[in-house]
Amino acid sequence: MKRILILTLFVSCSCFLKAQQLPDYTQYPSQLFALNPAYTGTKGTLDLRASYRRQWMGYEGAPETRFIGAHSRLFKGKLGLGGTMYQDFTGPSRRFNYAFSAAYHLRFPDVEFCVGIGMNFDKYFLDSGVLNTHWEGDPAINIGVVEFQKKKNAMAGVLLYNDRFHFGLGVYNVLSPQITFGGIGATVGYKQHYYFTTGYNFHGHPDFVWENNIMALYVDGLPLTLNYNLRVHYREKFVFGTALRLRDAVALQAGMVVLNRCQIIYSYDIGYSRLRKAHNGSHELTIGYRLDYDKKKGGYKNFDQFQRQRYNVF
Repeated sequence: MKRILILTLFVSCSCFLKAQQLPDYTQYPSQLFALNPAYTGTKGTLDLRASYRRQWMGYEGAPETRFIGAHSRLFKGKLGLGGTMYQDFTGPSRRFNYAFSAAYHLRFPDVEFCVGIGMNFDKYFLDSGVLNTHWEGDPAINIGVVEFQKKKNAMAGVLLYNDRFHFGLGVYNVLSPQITFGGIGATVGYKQHYYFTTGYNFHGHPDFVWENNIMALYVDGLPLTLNYNLRVHYREKFVFGTALRLRDAVALQAGMVVLNRCQIIYSYDIGYSRLRKAHNGSHELTIGYRLDYDKKKGGYKNFDQFQRQRYNVF
């Protein structure tokens, strides 16, 4: 209950809440388009992703996230279009968010430069009945009321990539709106989130591809979040690896590709922060599906598009 009690203290004092407000994913390399709209369409195929994350098992009020998204390339590879939806539950709050993104892909012989933009729509719920107040029956807080607010927001990003490396910067909550919950006298300000992502693929044997990814998240007023993710792909059929979230957890992950179109990956986080004694780790499951378009209909397949193409990582 520590997380909820801290939140309750801030809410009771009617203060301005500032925190990381977007969901966290251990398997973020599978859905980079959810962190930066410039990645929209980079798979070339029609790429669909769905994931479920249950964080800090056994910890009351811990985050739970459900995500689904799709993106693809249209207009002979020049434009990427995509959409995402997620539900995020944390203690007394829950959010429903859906977003649309577009990216323009400028093609060079062995690399692409992409610029992406997007809009997202957020419905933010707060259940005061879950809150624990310092003074029972505090007249300043309307206990038992579920409030919700709607807000529009924007995102933008840039990306330089090919099949071997990528460098990207995505910015979420560009408009930085504010919402007020009158029943508890609290104002929530959306903070801008800056996602820097980079990665490099290599192999020392034809059957193996080593996929390295780093993600850094900066939010004003919070410590810098650093994530490293290493996945090894065997014959483009099986994947296994590890991940590190600095000051928080290490993770193990494994998965496989079924019928050349569907990928399933499971990961388990082992916490090492001060919260480790209060929970039993975090679980995350991601399912991906890809469908190649017919080029005659404007589709665009990513494989073999670059001058020195080597990899076709799912």
